[in-house]
Amino acid sequence: MGIIAVIQRKLLEIEESNQEFIARTLHKVHSNLGGLFVKFLDEQIRAIEDTKVKIKKRKGVIAFIRIFPIFSVAIENMLVSADDLDIRETVNNAYHRINKTMFESLKIIARENTGILESGAGGIGLGLENKEELNHQILLIENMNHYLEEVDPRRNPVLEEWKEKAAQEFDENLGRYVAAVMSRPLKHLLLFLDSVETAMLTLAEGVPRSTIAQNSRQSKIAFQQILAEHDSKYVRNGISALKKRVEKHFGDADDPGLSRALVAKVLEACERYFDDVDERVRAISSDVYDGVPTIEWTKSDISSSFR
Repeated sequence: MGIIAVIQRKLLEIEESNQEFIARTLHKVHSNLGGLFVKFLDEQIRAIEDTKVKIKKRKGVIAFIRIFPIFSVAIENMLVSADDLDIRETVNNAYHRINKTMFESLKIIARENTGILESGAGGIGLGLENKEELNHQILLIENMNHYLEEVDPRRNPVLEEWKEKAAQEFDENLGRYVAAVMSRPLKHLLLFLDSVETAMLTLAEGVPRSTIAQNSRQSKIAFQQILAEHDSKYVRNGISALKKRVEKHFGDADDPGLSRALVAKVLEACERYFDDVDERVRAISSDVYDGVPTIEWTKSDISSSFR
């Protein structure tokens, strides 16, 4: 890339001169180098696509995701002052092809190695956990996190665009993962909340929400039993077990620094999820059950357990 940039710069300098022989020679060299780059790019695309049949583990940063940040930094260092040259557009187009292939291949790898047909399946968000879907999310989260942490856009609009796509993929899959793992300690509570909130949405206008408690499955006694199952001790133990699971899923990456940071990100997302559940519980307690019975755990129980 650096040689092509130098040749393109030199061609611009002699374009209006009478040095036809040098110009023809440089054009020929430029054309040959351009052909070699196209061949190199095609080989990289094929290598990325072929990776999907070679991966045999359920998680970890895939080779092409690990290599691309190093590759892009090397290319950008060669093109520091080449924004006005054709090679800049050539490289940006190559970035598009490579990233599109990487992201598509990564999803194929995740699906083929976890048995998932489509991301988002498996009842996540309904208090259920699907092991294969969970492994799918783990693989995508790890790889998107690596891309976000390691790719340096250098104010390059193409790399910035793909980092935005990576952030979107990361957030979507992290949300699904958190909803899944939180279902283990909070399964019955989440199912109860869903049922009460659904009933609240179907109430006719003017009907007080307290009438929901007349249903035996959503009565004050049923709510009290659910809260009794989820006392402060249960919450602390559940969060402790959750932290161990998150550490198991994300704590053994090749880069210890990235691994520790990712574990922290995931636990922060879990804490936000728990805070949201806490707000939902307190809202229906007030709106449907007149604040009775008392919720045993406190926000400080949640925050201190996650620390």
